[in-house]
Amino acid sequence: MNPKVRPLCLFLFVLAIVLTGVAAAEFTGGEICVNAEIKELIPSSVGIDEEFTLAIDLESCGSKAPEDITFEIISIPPDIIVTESLVTRIAEFSYPTSERHLVYHMRTTPGANPGPHIIKMKLTYANKELETTKYYEVDVRVTGEDAEPRISSITTNPEYIYEGETVDLTLGIENFGEAIAKSVSVSVDHGFKGIKNSTIGTLDLNGSQTALFKFKADRAGEFNIPVIIKYEDDFGKQSDEYDITITILDKKGSLNLASVKVDPVIPYVDDTVELTMRIENSGDRKINSIRVYADHPFMGLKESFIGTLDPNEDGPAVITFIADEAGEYEIPVTITYIDDFGEEQVETKISIIVMESNSGIGSAVLVLLVLAVIGGLVYYNYRTKRSKDEIIKQLMEGSNNSAGKKEDEE
Repeated sequence: MNPKVRPLCLFLFVLAIVLTGVAAAEFTGGEICVNAEIKELIPSSVGIDEEFTLAIDLESCGSKAPEDITFEIISIPPDIIVTESLVTRIAEFSYPTSERHLVYHMRTTPGANPGPHIIKMKLTYANKELETTKYYEVDVRVTGEDAEPRISSITTNPEYIYEGETVDLTLGIENFGEAIAKSVSVSVDHGFKGIKNSTIGTLDLNGSQTALFKFKADRAGEFNIPVIIKYEDDFGKQSDEYDITITILDKKGSLNLASVKVDPVIPYVDDTVELTMRIENSGDRKINSIRVYADHPFMGLKESFIGTLDPNEDGPAVITFIADEAGEYEIPVTITYIDDFGEEQVETKISIIVMESNSGIGSAVLVLLVLAVIGGLVYYNYRTKRSKDEIIKQLMEGSNNSAGKKEDEE
């Protein structure tokens, strides 16, 4: 070896030993430090009844390898479930630059409330003769869905409401949303005397229930009625308003058969009969498209159209037919009319008697009877007049005789 190089090598060797000793001394008596870092929250927004993972890294931040490390979840919301142990203990790190990766599998409950959920954690480790404690928090955002209870059907009893009637109103309420609707109540501001509030309770997804109301329809008209549905969903208390329309009619019109006229009064077989029925509207509203149908068994017309009748107005329905068979008949009569909601009808019956054929002998007998009656009346008058004349004559004669006797005496 070159004598000049030998001292240089010796110097380098000594320097290496010195540097190694300094590093060993620093490691032995250096600073102990551990930090926790939240690495991942997957997914970043967690839904209700949904799984997610929380990843945390424990890192040494000092010059000496730490020992007796404990990482613990010390507070977790009641609607989050953790499948792993909440406490993780680590005896030591092998090197000052060592790391430990922790993964927690979690899940939100089916009834979890949307919004921020804070998970609190604690890190402790030995630091010389003291224990170091550090605290951490992670914010888990739980997203929810909207419930949407809406009116799915409207029914009333009676179906057609008239002024003065008591009405049963039934509203079908169905949940069209993506979350359960809880504490559902329905209010109907109908403005009449009656029941305005109904409590349903809980509506599941696509669930439906009925809300029942009752009121007295004390006035006629078309009414827009506010319906308020209150409920709770994933985002808390909610209130939605809708409108329904209910029509209350004036008091019912009333059609009746006011009178019946048959011409001739006593029809005979083969007579042409004119049947006139007067139809009266005794109600309080106009009635339209009135038709009268008489289901008689004869040849001829059976239907008559009247049209419109105002309140307290009547109109004739004239039906003509040939009475081709004798007998006593009870004829069904149907009166139909049309209002705002369709066709209505009233049914009744009338009776007609058809006599046997009107023969010549019968006519002669009838004429003789009439003549006999007339003759009897004339004879009665004649006898009455003759009797009166005789009485007057006797009175006159008696008066004259009395006067003659009086003159003879004088």
